[in-house]
Amino acid sequence: MTTAGLRMRFPGDSSNEEELLALAGHVERLGELHASVFNVGSGTRAPTLELSASDFEAAWRGNVLGGLLFAQASLKLLLRAAADAPPQGPSLLFTGATASLRGRPPFTAFASAKAGLRSLAQSLAREFGTHGVHVAHVIIDGGIDGEQVRQSAPQRVKDAGDDGLLSLDAIAETYWQLHAQHRSAWTHELDLRPSKESF
Repeated sequence: MTTAGLRMRFPGDSSNEEELLALAGHVERLGELHASVFNVGSGTRAPTLELSASDFEAAWRGNVLGGLLFAQASLKLLLRAAADAPPQGPSLLFTGATASLRGRPPFTAFASAKAGLRSLAQSLAREFGTHGVHVAHVIIDGGIDGEQVRQSAPQRVKDAGDDGLLSLDAIAETYWQLHAQHRSAWTHELDLRPSKESF
């Protein structure tokens, strides 16, 4: 979060209600909230018969329960901004994944959690769109060209070649475009993928 040229970070656990409410309190003290982005992706990679109940539940807690708690904390602030918002209104944006639409091994936990998050976003859009809050879900279909993948999978970056991974700046630009949409033509869901990605 940036305010007056100062970068501020408030770490917290997305599945911990008290921590999210504390984060919302920090944000509220900074001023009016116009956009809120839930960008959490957690899940264990394991064959289904080796997947523990606790790992499956942890994926659900991080993505679905975390999404609900984040939305509840954000919406209290976004609804205030909606009353005085310009034609585009405040935005609540959720980051999904290919797994939001289809599950496959060994991503059983992640896929079920991301599908649950997508359903949550749909429910919130139907409930709060009429109150002036733009709720959207963005499916990220492909690897993201960021520090994490560059450090953990340099060969993947090399194999992807130019524009084979999603650019962080291009993703951010799309989120901004969603936020700036006029309320007469809101998008609820869109997908982003590199031109080289098969789908």
